[in-house]
Amino acid sequence: MPNEVLKYYATDKEVFDVLASSRQRLSESALLDIARSRGIFYSPRESREILASNISLLPHDYESLRELLGQSENPNRAEKVTSITLNKKLSAAELKQVAQAFAESAPKDEKVISHSEGPDKYVVQVKYSEIDYGKTRLLQRRNREADIRFVVEGDRTTIRMPANAKAREIANQLKNGLDALQDDKIQTEIIEIFDLTADDRTAFFTSLITKMSGYELQDVTNVRVQSGGRHSEIVGSEVDEDERDEQDKAIESQRMLAVVENVALHGQVLLASSEYQLLRKKGFYITSITWKSKQTTTPYNVLEFDAGFEEPKDGRGFRYNVRGLYRNRDGEFTKTLRGLSEDHKESVFPLIERAALNVLAELRKKNTPPSAPVNVAKAQEEKP
Repeated sequence: MPNEVLKYYATDKEVFDVLASSRQRLSESALLDIARSRGIFYSPRESREILASNISLLPHDYESLRELLGQSENPNRAEKVTSITLNKKLSAAELKQVAQAFAESAPKDEKVISHSEGPDKYVVQVKYSEIDYGKTRLLQRRNREADIRFVVEGDRTTIRMPANAKAREIANQLKNGLDALQDDKIQTEIIEIFDLTADDRTAFFTSLITKMSGYELQDVTNVRVQSGGRHSEIVGSEVDEDERDEQDKAIESQRMLAVVENVALHGQVLLASSEYQLLRKKGFYITSITWKSKQTTTPYNVLEFDAGFEEPKDGRGFRYNVRGLYRNRDGEFTKTLRGLSEDHKESVFPLIERAALNVLAELRKKNTPPSAPVNVAKAQEEKP
């Protein structure tokens, strides 16, 4: 069978676009190294555009192109995850049956591998390619991989997946297969806050970061807030000139915030900052947050998390991640954030999920009006 790779090539314009657009990962020094590996030496003072142009005109075979594309990728890109909780305990046999049926119906350009990881975990791995028209032509099609994990805990099963449209589509297809196998629609719990008020949406995040089992909040370093459309109005009255100036300033501030839809804050101790408190008073609510928490048991490392919603206004598409950890060195913490292994992440994700579901249940319970008491004696009298 002929080599399919030989059917594809890249023009010098496409190679130039890759070299010119990846400024952070293909810096000027990296471009000089690429040329030096070909036995060509350019001046360190040469402009980036000239370096990219000259290198793009060189011959590039498949291996050199693959190396360039690999260099242009962000190795630290950590995709967030999301989850669906099924209110049913599923067996490995059921999951295997549905996964095999999904693999048989999958498109030819997708590769599906499924396997068990112990008695309470089952993984469906789908390899596919996607097109991103927002990138240069040579970078538009990339090979991707989606791991759909089924984790059985007690009488529930959690479906955990990457937080992207393709992974959600796969998870929904597997869920439909499970429904058909059960001859009934399995009840699900999804972390969404579309039905909460602005204050409760903020309370969801502030409670989440403080109620993770085994962790103690240390700091909040990044907050994104969204306008809730509630802006109070200052009414004029008989006041002196100084007070009127203050009112004019307040009204101008109100008008400015009225056209702002979302704001991102970066720093330390953000929830206590005057800037955040001002935004909150003006009706803004939190849509995503990055925070640090310290383990309450050995080795007492500090981990950095983030969580937010893909659709901030609608409060849908909850996604989260563990960004890394700062190691505890005899009471002092390392300055550099180190990545976590996939196994370590998998042990922390359930803590975020459980905390989010518990907080959501508490908020909804608070907002549910108590049912009217039933008069048992009267009901018995009226019973025919």
